[in-house]
Amino acid sequence: MSTKSIFIVDDHQMVIDGLKLIISTIPGFEIIGESTSAVRALDMLTTASPDILLTDVSMPEMSGIEFTRLVKKKYPQIKVLALSMFSESQVVAEMIDAGISGYILKNTGKQELIEALGKVSIGENYFGPDITLQLMKSFKRSQEESRLTDREIEIIRMIEQDFGNKRIADMLFISERTVETHRKNILRKTNTQSVVGLLKYAYERKII
Repeated sequence: MSTKSIFIVDDHQMVIDGLKLIISTIPGFEIIGESTSAVRALDMLTTASPDILLTDVSMPEMSGIEFTRLVKKKYPQIKVLALSMFSESQVVAEMIDAGISGYILKNTGKQELIEALGKVSIGENYFGPDITLQLMKSFKRSQEESRLTDREIEIIRMIEQDFGNKRIADMLFISERTVETHRKNILRKTNTQSVVGLLKYAYERKII
């Protein structure tokens, strides 16, 4: 197997040094560049041509999301492996949208880094166990939300405005009993027990 080249970008030099130390012990990989600045890294990539870009997600000058998007636009052949302290599904989803091939946490062990680099180097994707779990939870939440009908979402928004059943019924030209049925179904689908819990659920998921 030919040696795969790696370029590391992280705003903490200690993280870079630690990664270099670990990667130096992994056969088949070599580090050809590093930078503590995403902005400088973009300039350096005009001459460096790594197979894999190992990048942090949260950086001061430019986010890993924006950095990845720019790299993939200019150098689509470079595989990007994200390394982060954050496992939030929204962050992971944005990095996936930007074009990463993998995402692992900074507290991962050497073996997982080896596995991730191996998968990414042959064109496959790799997401650590914690990341996969977060993505699965997010997918489950999306499925739950998708089960809410347009009418139910409309009623949630009316509830948020503190409208009672009678006013909702009058505005939607339906009976109060139908409104009550909708409310029961909404609480069941969102797994909430009160208006407060329902509104919290809706705010967190940007339904309202």
